[in-house]
Amino acid sequence: MSEASLRHEIEQLLHLEADYADDWQLPEWLGLWAEGEILYEIGPLDTPRGDRLSHDQALYLLSDDRFRLEQRIIRMGKPTAHAESPVRSRTRHLYTHLRNIAAEGGIITCKVNMLVTRTRRDTEGVAILPGYVLFTLARQNGALKIQRKRIFLDLWVLSNPGTMAIIL
Repeated sequence: MSEASLRHEIEQLLHLEADYADDWQLPEWLGLWAEGEILYEIGPLDTPRGDRLSHDQALYLLSDDRFRLEQRIIRMGKPTAHAESPVRSRTRHLYTHLRNIAAEGGIITCKVNMLVTRTRRDTEGVAILPGYVLFTLARQNGALKIQRKRIFLDLWVLSNPGTMAIIL
């Protein structure tokens, strides 16, 4: 596969992943993840390169394996998810500057800049969450699937306590 076609395939997966998250199609979003072991993380806030720190060096906001992520999606879909009920937030996930693409043995890694905006009907203004994402993708049954999504926000603090009630 050429570098250009691999880049295009990755971009299509990331665009679909963003669309599912923005449209609150959470079961479909979860369907983009690989079978087997997965990891969905949101790293520490108070460091410019959190990806260089392990869990014993910094406090990660979130570190979900498959079970925890599936449970998170189930909870977020219930009307008792008060942070997002009765009206859900409107989000926009923007991925830019896809780079550091490396493919080895069916595993693909890459880095993208991320900007997520969140608005709520009951809150003035827009929450802006800038950062970057390190993706690990695996080819399964001929399609790319997400194996790891490690998010590192360019924030010192979360200004809106309900921010983590959305998928980043």
